[in-house]
Amino acid sequence: MESQWLFNLLLMLQFVILIAVVVWAFRLSKSLKQTKRQHAEAELNQKKQVQVLASGSIGMGRRLVAIEKKLNLAVEKQSEILSKEGSVSYNRAMELLGMGATIDDLVSKCGLIRAEAELISLLKQESRKNSDYH
Repeated sequence: MESQWLFNLLLMLQFVILIAVVVWAFRLSKSLKQTKRQHAEAELNQKKQVQVLASGSIGMGRRLVAIEKKLNLAVEKQSEILSKEGSVSYNRAMELLGMGATIDDLVSKCGLIRAEAELISLLKQESRKNSDYH
């Protein structure tokens, strides 16, 4: 009888342990599901943030390209204007030198600095010498 009682006690103990393991497994499963859900939400939030950043970067890149194009056009136009103005001043200076103008006349009438006026005068003198030899 004592063995029967011991057997029943062990059986009950196994049953209680089995119930405890099942409860523990259920709670662990529930905790795991909650953790998975939290990770999925975090991943979704991160994907949204990456999309926002990517679209912002793409938009900023497009704006930079447009600004760069405008800048290049402005630089080209400025270069054209400066070259036209410069060539007009230099051409006018050559004409004035041909009419006997002085370096001071070139500075005042063509808007050249003195060094430019002197250089153009020297070039004009050299071209006269070369044309006299030929």
